[in-house]
Amino acid sequence: MPKNIKYYRKAFTHKSSVTSSDKHKQYNERLEFLGDCIIDAIIADYLFQKYPNESEGFLTKMKSKIVNRKSLNQIAVQLHLDSYLQSNIANVKENDALGNAFEALIGAMYLDKGFDFTKQYFISKIIERFFDISFLEANDTNYKSQLLEIVQKKKQTIVFDSEGVEPGPENSSQFVSIIKIDNVAVATAKASTKKEAEQRASKIVIESMNIH
Repeated sequence: MPKNIKYYRKAFTHKSSVTSSDKHKQYNERLEFLGDCIIDAIIADYLFQKYPNESEGFLTKMKSKIVNRKSLNQIAVQLHLDSYLQSNIANVKENDALGNAFEALIGAMYLDKGFDFTKQYFISKIIERFFDISFLEANDTNYKSQLLEIVQKKKQTIVFDSEGVEPGPENSSQFVSIIKIDNVAVATAKASTKKEAEQRASKIVIESMNIH
């Protein structure tokens, strides 16, 4: 049971639900920041212990496969966090707000229960439930990294251009990534983060090359 329920109330309060008359009401962005750091620490420790003989590069790749915007959003949906989140977002399941709320929840849990409890919860209830670690180990889903390796082998030049932002769903930011190989634009993709936009654009290029 929670010791301090106020942390969890704050974790499920999106800033879109806070009006000018609620200027003293706190929303979840600070807890989101904290939760993001705690998740990173938990995953880093988990992988460090699980793979004692692997390189830093391997651990970094595995971490990025587990912790990314897409996976956090999917976990939040499967945990039905939309039932708890206070927001004025119409299609919250299609927005990063749920993934952010999940990070805020982990931040709240850390403040309420401490690191050891939060780590045990995350490993047993999140990693072991939602991730097939053996599958992730055998499959590379970092499309940008794959594309960079391909281009380097072919001795080509590659540039990832970010063309600022465009309004997205519920006025959220949408980053546009354009990939140029040898100064020729070969793919364009949009996402709520620059990193995800680059991954999507890279996937388009790899699939067009029929590389699996």
